[in-house]
Amino acid sequence: MRFPLLLLTLLWSCTSLFAQELVPFNDMLTMLDKGEIAKTKLALEQYDFSSLSKEDQASYLLNEGIIEYKENDFVVAYKTLLKVKNLKNFARKMVIYNANDYMIDIANAVFEYSTAAPSLIEENCNIAEELNDPKLKIDCIFNSFYSELVGEDYQLALKYNYQMQRIAEENDLQKELLDIENNMGTIHYFQGRNDSALFYFERNLKRSRKTKDTLSIAQRVNNMAMLKTAIGEYPAALDNINEAEELARSQSDHQLLLTILRNKADILTYNQKFEAATDFYYQHLDMNDTLSASQNAQQLNELQTKYETAEKELLNAELEAENSKSESRIYMLLFLLTMALGTAGYFLLNFYKTKKIMVARKLAQEQKELKLMRDQELASIDAMIAGQEKERLKIASDLHDDLGSSLTAIRVSIENVKERTLDNDSRSILENAHHILNDTYLKVRTLSHTQNSRVLSEDGWISSLKDLAHKINKSGDLDVEVIHSGLKGRLSNSTELYLFRIIQELINNIMKHAHATEASINITGYDNILDIMVEDNGKGFDPNKVLKNGMGLDNIKKRVNDMNGTFTVDSNIEKGGCTISIEIPLV
Repeated sequence: MRFPLLLLTLLWSCTSLFAQELVPFNDMLTMLDKGEIAKTKLALEQYDFSSLSKEDQASYLLNEGIIEYKENDFVVAYKTLLKVKNLKNFARKMVIYNANDYMIDIANAVFEYSTAAPSLIEENCNIAEELNDPKLKIDCIFNSFYSELVGEDYQLALKYNYQMQRIAEENDLQKELLDIENNMGTIHYFQGRNDSALFYFERNLKRSRKTKDTLSIAQRVNNMAMLKTAIGEYPAALDNINEAEELARSQSDHQLLLTILRNKADILTYNQKFEAATDFYYQHLDMNDTLSASQNAQQLNELQTKYETAEKELLNAELEAENSKSESRIYMLLFLLTMALGTAGYFLLNFYKTKKIMVARKLAQEQKELKLMRDQELASIDAMIAGQEKERLKIASDLHDDLGSSLTAIRVSIENVKERTLDNDSRSILENAHHILNDTYLKVRTLSHTQNSRVLSEDGWISSLKDLAHKINKSGDLDVEVIHSGLKGRLSNSTELYLFRIIQELINNIMKHAHATEASINITGYDNILDIMVEDNGKGFDPNKVLKNGMGLDNIKKRVNDMNGTFTVDSNIEKGGCTISIEIPLV
């Protein structure tokens, strides 16, 4: 009587062999973020794509496209992600957002897709607004910021940073704020606005040290070193770059260390330490050659691994098919032993046996096709286009970096020979060569940086305010008037910069929030007091609410307090208009 029970147990054990625990698609995205590509591919293969719903098919294709992207099959990945977009009406918003995000990266790397990037960015911005996710909004704006930064439109890039900063502050996203603030300092540095860059870099480095993130601190100390070099504070720059080198070495970050070594060589040159500078230039060149060789070896190894993996997968599939044939004999024996259980048991066993064999055969066929397709991809035109484009970008970057390093190394060598040469004619020839080489070096640097410009014009902050008003007036939306009297000479550069930024922010608030047609800036100088009054004919607001919750007035008030000044707001929603009065003591 116990025999049927035993047979049922055997049947249950066999059927349980077919039960495969499927990995959710969202978990696969997490696995890919961790770099677990092979593990994700195996998890994806457990799904039968044709039996999935449209929503799940979109998620399946997203993971497949990301895998191809991470394997550097950019063209294939782009086409797979386009299939996700074709299921837009069925897919979840985040699936479309992620597909767009990777397509933007591919578009920025592969020339033939570059025109698609702006529309993809716009679509992702709309999704971020629909989901009302602040991190997605920042991520979306960052793509626009990056495009403008590469295109050297620094004013527009700075505008995007202010947008990201406002979102991060409203949602208390401290990590994002730290990165945004560093971006703003970098933009000012590229424009030669050293006072503004110093303000952002100093504050950002102070905040970064609190995170105790070694690499993040190293990057910011390196930025500070380059800024100190730009403003001529060479000893301080050397202290910064020494700290950055020590931090990068402690974390074994070779790419960051490569940049730091080159910067340190430059800074040592400015500090007249020519022998040490030469040593660090050669260290930079040696490490660059080593990393290039390592990357080439890694790419060859990846291709070999792909080939060997395809061979192993094919062999495993054939073995599994062979095993399935052996298992069929066991199933037949079980079927004969369970005849007493009736026709139901027969159909159950036969169903699972047939399914297992079909799956094994299908898998073996798919693996053969996959191997053939991968062999073809190694020689396909699409792969060549993507590889050549990537290599072209790398060569362009190497030429830029190595040319600067080599010119400086030659300049240092000439300087050393000049110092050791006693013959006046030889020294004169070397001096002339040094000047020519120095001019060449400066021209190379000029190609990668914009002309030096300042936050304020040479005529001071009043002239800059008038220029600002003129630009706004040309738009026709707001008429701004600048009136000044009683001013005696120039103020300190930092004071003028601070005051200009305060008034600029107030005018920005008027343009964004007041719906005004006219505004005036009245500046009056007295013996010990500077009086500033900014007025508009806008809709007005409740000062008590706004100072707590919006428009950045609280930050402006803090700036005025830092200058030991007073800040008052007079506005009324019923009467309209706003008058902001600022008094700054002149020491």
